[in-house]
Amino acid sequence: MSIVVYLSTGLPIKDIWFHNFGWVLASYLIMSPVVLLLARMYTASPPLLGSWGGWSVILFLIPLYYARFHWDEVVKLREAFNKTVDLLSNTIDAKDPHTYLHSSRVEAIASSLARAYGLDAAQVDTIEKGSRIHDIGKIGIPDAVLFKPGLLTEDEYATIKKHPEYGVRLLAPAQDYLSETFDIIKYHHERWDGRGYPEGLAGQEIPLWARIVSIADAYEAMTAGRPYQKAKTPEEALLEIEDLSGIQFDPKLVRLFRGVWETNPTWRDREVFLRLYSSKVPSLESSSPPSSEPEVETSQK
Repeated sequence: MSIVVYLSTGLPIKDIWFHNFGWVLASYLIMSPVVLLLARMYTASPPLLGSWGGWSVILFLIPLYYARFHWDEVVKLREAFNKTVDLLSNTIDAKDPHTYLHSSRVEAIASSLARAYGLDAAQVDTIEKGSRIHDIGKIGIPDAVLFKPGLLTEDEYATIKKHPEYGVRLLAPAQDYLSETFDIIKYHHERWDGRGYPEGLAGQEIPLWARIVSIADAYEAMTAGRPYQKAKTPEEALLEIEDLSGIQFDPKLVRLFRGVWETNPTWRDREVFLRLYSSKVPSLESSSPPSSEPEVETSQK
C-alpha cells in the first residue's frame, strides 16, 4: 500500500508508512507494558485488593475505559473538523468553478515545499488545511467583480485585495479550530519586497507558512492560466518563480521549490494532477463568465 501511494504522490515511503501505520507501533509500545502490569496485578500474592486479583484489574481498567472514550470523541471531532475544511474548500470551487481544484493543487504544492523545508507533521498538516481554504474570503467579493472578464479598475482591484481579511473575518467564529490557518489566509498575498497586501509586510515579517503558500498559489495560477493570460508551461512557471526570488518570494523557499519541482511530483503538470484528482471531487459546471484579476508580476489570482 505504501509503495502504491509513493508511486502516485512521490511522498517519502517513510512518511507514508508512519502516517498510515505508525499508530500500530505506538499502540504496541503503549499497551505492552500495560498488559504486563495487569497480568502482574492479577497474579499478585496476596491480592492488592480484596481476596481476588481481578478486583485490582477492574479498578485499573475503569479510568482506561474513560480515557478510551475521551480519545474516541477527540477522533470524531478531528474528523468533523477535516470534513468542515473540505466543505469550505468545495465552497470555494463552487464560487469560482473556473479555478477547479485550485485549492487542492495549492495544498499539494505547499505540502511538498513544507516537507522539504523540514517542518514537522503537525505544521505540514496546518499548512495543508490553510492551503485548502486560503481563498475562502473570495466568497465575500461581489460576483460582478470576481467574474469580470476584462481588466479590473483600481476600485475593483482594491475590492479584490480585501479577500484575505474577509477570509479571516468569515472564519472568526471557528477560531478555536482554525486560528492556526489565519496567517496563511491573511498573508499569502504579501511579497518579499513589501509591496504585497493587505499589510505590506516584507521579508521575514511575513509568516513562514504564508510564504510557502504564496509560492504554491502563484505556481498553480501561472500554470492554470487566466482569461487574460495563457497558461504557462511548468518550465516557464518555474523560471518566473526564480526570476521573482527576493522580489516577490522568499529566496530560500524558491531554491527548495526548484529541488522539489525537479523530482517531478504529481502537481508539477496541472493536467496530470487534474486527471489524478478530478475523480475524487464532484465536477462543477457553470455558465458564469470566467473570473479575472489584474496581473501583478505573476498573474497570480
